[in-house]
Amino acid sequence: MIVIKSERAKGLLQIPQAFDQANLSQMRKYPSDDFILWVNLERDGQNVKKLSFSGNLLDHEKVLLEAVAGLMKGRSLAILDNLSLRECEAFLRDRNSELALENIESSDESKFKKFFQWLRVFRASEAPSEYEFSPKNGGFREMRLVDKIRELKAFLNSFEVQKLYQGSIGPELIDVQDLTVYVQAPYHSEKDRELFEELHILGVTTFSEESLNFIPEA
Repeated sequence: MIVIKSERAKGLLQIPQAFDQANLSQMRKYPSDDFILWVNLERDGQNVKKLSFSGNLLDHEKVLLEAVAGLMKGRSLAILDNLSLRECEAFLRDRNSELALENIESSDESKFKKFFQWLRVFRASEAPSEYEFSPKNGGFREMRLVDKIRELKAFLNSFEVQKLYQGSIGPELIDVQDLTVYVQAPYHSEKDRELFEELHILGVTTFSEESLNFIPEA
């Protein structure tokens, strides 16, 4: 069990700087079972202006995320490539010679590293919009890759797809290879698999392409 020792960390639990329930509607849910977490990131050019969180987390997870927000403010997202829990823990210390958190394990480091990788390519939430595919030059299969990506992103952000995944983590495009579409989406439970099958059918119907194949990346 991780023990919180520093007064600075305890103070951030009492008066958080990065946790903000008010902007939950603008946040994206972190697509992993490691944390029940929503995130919003505001930029100033290439740098982080503000990083905010909401979710049901353990106390040590909250203070470590407070450290992440503090360390990243005014800096490029590129720092996430090398950010470690040791650096976050050091940020929370009262004195350099005294640990802010005790008993951090390799499993904690692994969970946060995974989160840092996701945050590195963070894409702000977009309001859903109307979408209708207009086949050109022989339909979807004949389109250039860049055009397929554009159309698929618009499709995944459509009202129909957002309504389908209401109350769950929405699907995101990962990659496209010819008629195979790799999508990040929940795929653990029976309900997840049923939702993804509906998404697949909706995609085939929307793009009028029976050979279109959606592959889940959970």
